[in-house]
Amino acid sequence: MKFGEIVAPTIKELFVQRIEGMILSGVLRPGDSLPTERELADEMKISKTMIHEGIRELSRLGFLDVVSRKGVMVADYAQNGNLDTLMAIMRYNEGRLDEKTMGSLLEVRGFLECPALEKLAERHTKEDLELLEKLLEEARNVPKDDIPALANALFRFHRAIIFLSGNTITPLIFNAFMSASLAFWKDYIRITGAEASLKQLEDFLYCIRHNNGKEAARMLQEGLKKFPCDSLISAPAD
Repeated sequence: MKFGEIVAPTIKELFVQRIEGMILSGVLRPGDSLPTERELADEMKISKTMIHEGIRELSRLGFLDVVSRKGVMVADYAQNGNLDTLMAIMRYNEGRLDEKTMGSLLEVRGFLECPALEKLAERHTKEDLELLEKLLEEARNVPKDDIPALANALFRFHRAIIFLSGNTITPLIFNAFMSASLAFWKDYIRITGAEASLKQLEDFLYCIRHNNGKEAARMLQEGLKKFPCDSLISAPAD
């Protein structure tokens, strides 16, 4: 069995992670000016070259603006960011997001999954139902006290709904949210309990099997609205 080489982050990557963290945590805010590259290099005890390359990377990610004769400023990444920015946000703090960002993420999830539930309920196949039944059974077989494993099983079930609906792009977006989604499911299980979490999967499958996509979408939206996003800030990580 081969386990592969362990590669440590480079100095540039560590610099990028540090500045990303300061921006995403609110220590640095849009419009704030950064010190000069020389000042950053002296304060952080790394080379000016690493600072320069790191700033270029952070600019590409939508976190910084390099303005001629004004220096480097923190950008409004919500307006100027891209898919790479989103991925950086998803990686931050192992997917444990602030209340506002998690609320936005749950809203996006509703945009993606509600239409998928309606489409799948309208035109599912026998094979679609068999796959969802298999994923439900796998979730049932997870020990109820193994919250990370159960969270993963819930994620796989909902990802299958997205995939089986037939859109080839939405599963990729759903996967991009995986780290934050798993953090959500862990907290959801802690709050509602393992049995209630599994019962919800059963209800979704029942609605899909009986061509009632609108009811499934309504259940999903109700669940997303009721979930207290502020619990994600204080909940312990596994």
